[in-house]
Amino acid sequence: MARTPSTEQAFISFARTHIDIWSGGEGQPPVIGLSSQQLLDTESATAAAEAAYSAMLAARDASRAATEAKDNALDALKAVIGADVDTIDAFAKATTDPNVWVLAQIPAPKDPSERTAPDAPVIGEVLLTSGGIVRVPFTVATGGGAQYQIERRDTPLAGTTSDWFPIATTTDKTFSDQSIPFGLTQVQYRVRAQLSSGPASPWSTVASFSFGSTGSVAGPAAAADAA
Repeated sequence: MARTPSTEQAFISFARTHIDIWSGGEGQPPVIGLSSQQLLDTESATAAAEAAYSAMLAARDASRAATEAKDNALDALKAVIGADVDTIDAFAKATTDPNVWVLAQIPAPKDPSERTAPDAPVIGEVLLTSGGIVRVPFTVATGGGAQYQIERRDTPLAGTTSDWFPIATTTDKTFSDQSIPFGLTQVQYRVRAQLSSGPASPWSTVASFSFGSTGSVAGPAAAADAA
């Protein structure tokens, strides 16, 4: 069991109560082995701690008040500046003069329908699954309302690598390519995000899968087309 309190305020109260008792108050101090100097030192330390703690409380209250005053002043300033900007916008639109924003040194407001292009997707490890299907996973930083356009280019056993061509548009972040033809040494993929009412992202970096010298086995879609 603790012999003295652990919290600051309670410890200072403990010190004040006990130095008053140990000093004897209005009577004689109890005989408990403390010298007069020890009692003076304890009284001095207690008074200093009481003063410092009171000053801390006052400073904390003042800080809270100052912070509240700052927040209120900043809110008022934001409201005034916002009203100023609204007035400038209204004047520029009424006069059909875009130079108003130039003179005010603020950017013109964006069209509400204008949306920023999303970041490029990041393709993970491309894997060959059973039946000649190639799995293409990717991650995106784009929020909702996006579709993902996927393109591929092929390198056959004998021949040159093809140009990029579209193979799918999806809302999923994993694509299973079932249209791999027979006899490719390598396929490469790239993906971009397309907002439903906005611009497309840049293309992702290129991800490849190599089938080796024996070439690819046709995926289900390619096999069905060949049948």
